[in-house]
Amino acid sequence: MADYVPPYFGSILKQIACTPNKNFDNDAYEKGVIQPARRIRQMYEETGEARPSDEQIKEAMDLLLVIFETKMVDWDEREDRVKEVIDLHNLHALFPDILPLKRSAPAR
Repeated sequence: MADYVPPYFGSILKQIACTPNKNFDNDAYEKGVIQPARRIRQMYEETGEARPSDEQIKEAMDLLLVIFETKMVDWDEREDRVKEVIDLHNLHALFPDILPLKRSAPAR
């Protein structure tokens, strides 16, 4: 089992579940975490174990970044988690310029 690679959406959902939330605004959490996570789960259900399309992969990554921003995840942790997903699923060609993440606002 050492060579097992979980489905892409499973990896994204793992990153969501494993990051602490530092944002206690319920409305922001609903819009910026719950709704995007539901969309990712929906795509997961639609594709099952099949490889998602490049568009779905990019959409899920964009949603993950929104979730990290909403949860106020530290920048270093964001980069580590994004790198983990990219490395695990060999997505370097699809995301050649994603790392380092562009810091649009100071880390909170």
